[in-house]
Amino acid sequence: MIILFSSFVAFGSEIPDYTQKKLESYKSVCSKYLRTSSDSTLIYANRILSISIEINSKAWESMAYQYMGSYHIRKGHMAVGFDYLMKALSISESLEDWSDVANISNNLGVFYIREHEHERSIYYYNKALIAMETLISESDNITKRQRSNLIAMIFNLGEVYSIIHENDSAEKYLNEAFFESIKHGYKEQEEYVIAIRSRVFFNQNKVELAIKEIIEPIQYFKLKNNLDGYNEYSLWLSEYYLHEKQYGNAKKVALDIYGGKTIDNTKFWKKEASNMLHKIEAEKGNWKIAYKYNKEYHQLGSELDNADIRERIERIKQNYLSEKRLDEISSLKEKNTLSNQLVHQQTRFIYLMVALFVIMIVGIYFLLKFYLGLKKAYANIREKNNEIEAQQEEILAQKDHLQNYVQLLDNKNKQVEAGITYAKRIQSATLPVKSKMESILGDVTLFYQPCGLVSGDFYYCSGKLYKNNERICIVATVDCTGHGVPGAFMSLIGNGILNEIIKVKHIVKPSDILEGLHQRLQTTLSQYEEYGVQDGMDITVACINYSQQNVTVCSAKNSWVYFKDDQLNYVKGDRRNIGGMDLNTSNFRDHEISFANSKISFYFYSDGYQDQLGGEKNKKYMIKNFRNLYKRQNEKYILFQSNCTVYFAVYTILIFYYLFQLQNRSNHHFHHGNMYSNCNFETNLKAMFQLTETMLKLYFACYTT
Repeated sequence: MIILFSSFVAFGSEIPDYTQKKLESYKSVCSKYLRTSSDSTLIYANRILSISIEINSKAWESMAYQYMGSYHIRKGHMAVGFDYLMKALSISESLEDWSDVANISNNLGVFYIREHEHERSIYYYNKALIAMETLISESDNITKRQRSNLIAMIFNLGEVYSIIHENDSAEKYLNEAFFESIKHGYKEQEEYVIAIRSRVFFNQNKVELAIKEIIEPIQYFKLKNNLDGYNEYSLWLSEYYLHEKQYGNAKKVALDIYGGKTIDNTKFWKKEASNMLHKIEAEKGNWKIAYKYNKEYHQLGSELDNADIRERIERIKQNYLSEKRLDEISSLKEKNTLSNQLVHQQTRFIYLMVALFVIMIVGIYFLLKFYLGLKKAYANIREKNNEIEAQQEEILAQKDHLQNYVQLLDNKNKQVEAGITYAKRIQSATLPVKSKMESILGDVTLFYQPCGLVSGDFYYCSGKLYKNNERICIVATVDCTGHGVPGAFMSLIGNGILNEIIKVKHIVKPSDILEGLHQRLQTTLSQYEEYGVQDGMDITVACINYSQQNVTVCSAKNSWVYFKDDQLNYVKGDRRNIGGMDLNTSNFRDHEISFANSKISFYFYSDGYQDQLGGEKNKKYMIKNFRNLYKRQNEKYILFQSNCTVYFAVYTILIFYYLFQLQNRSNHHFHHGNMYSNCNFETNLKAMFQLTETMLKLYFACYTT
């Protein structure tokens, strides 16, 4: 858009020459400061307003309101700027000053386009165009400025239609402005029209044509050293390349602006180029580089704001001092006589001599101070060099000792790792083999992914059992308190107690199994004593009775799911703990489900999968997504084995981590890493062998019992 301003005003001949010259001077200064949006614009506009009211000149009053309105619109104070422009428009219409009416209406169109009120903007642009055409029709001689303003108003209409994507209307006005520019030889406005026309092609998704169209204006503004036009439309070209996913060309153009050495507004265009580079790198997925450019964009914006404030303060100060100095000079010229000038010159000479003497004394003082400081600095440097040499000798003396210590740490680390690896073999030996489970249960899906070498979660299968001449099988998924080595202890204890309850005591009812497990765990860990360990486990137990063709399930804290006739059924576990001092004394509930003449699949799982962190936003997977996962899993395996009516998917999701598991873990999730980071290596090694030995003893003790 192009903001216009009158270059002349028709004033009455009754204005005194002195006042006329002063008003013309203020008008010239206002125009100068308005180009840079300086606050001084308001100072001189108010002076014009005061004088115009004193001499009752409506034309100059309209001029003052135009400057005030244009200043506030440039500064973003839209409401205030609008009020001033409306006052100016009212005065100019009453005077039938069509030049002012056209320019004010055009600037009101700019106001509304910045307020995104495009219909009102079109209204005022049309009004400006009509006023300018009226002025030209009534003029005997059409000036170049009038013709240029007419083309600018037609161009503004084309631009606003391009913004609201009314491309046909935009092309109509842009073509008219284009032909008028060529006809009357306005090359710069011709190039502006071509640039906006490329935007119309871009709106029409003719991006290749838009790219070809905008290259000519860019080259022209570069040749004419019109840096604003060159930089703005170069960034448009970069945007067009980005839309076509020509990232190399887009980045090349943006970097040209980013590293360009423009005058006065280097930081402004570097800021805009940083924003474009941020978009390009974000589109390519280079988030680190995109964040760098986005950070620089905001930093440059802040610097520009601060620089603008300092510049305004300096300009106001200079204007004030300049005016004050002019008044003083004028007063001195009237009052001073030749004799006073002579006295003044003598006084200045005396002051100059005194000043030179003071400067000499100060210079000697600073030279002496510099010499003493330099001498002290040399002494400090020598002292530091001596200290550095002593430190180097000490470092060389300790080098061999450190190398031996590093080798010792490496050997001990390998011993600890070997101990934990052996403990994993022991724990793996306690888990049922999938092939044996499939021979009993049929189609079984197992997902067991510990975060470390040993785990606190495990799955259980009793194998074939017979009770009261009925063939049964017990399966379970267990989530023990703790992770790593502490969790592995709990898993061995839990596995041993389950074997004792099911295979020794021949208890097969799931609710009785859980009750027995709870009591046995409290006794084993001395949880009724002050020194006892209040650890426990969450568990889901299922008893499959092949003779009666039903499944009985009972769970503590763990939820579970089954599909019957392709219908999802979600069952929450009982809110009772296994182990620990639980005040909830309600009985565990059994859920009996028949699979006679039905297709049923069961999904048992721990909370490891649904609590995982990951994805672009590093959030939990959540239970909703997990349910959708096993729903898709069920649909995938809808065909069943001919020898098994029940599809039993023991989905033990123990501790599943993304590939970058160690980097994306918070303290309240599965803590993993160096469990002994606060101890020395000798203590770590001893503790690890003790843990391994205790695990072996505990497991064989439980199994033999």
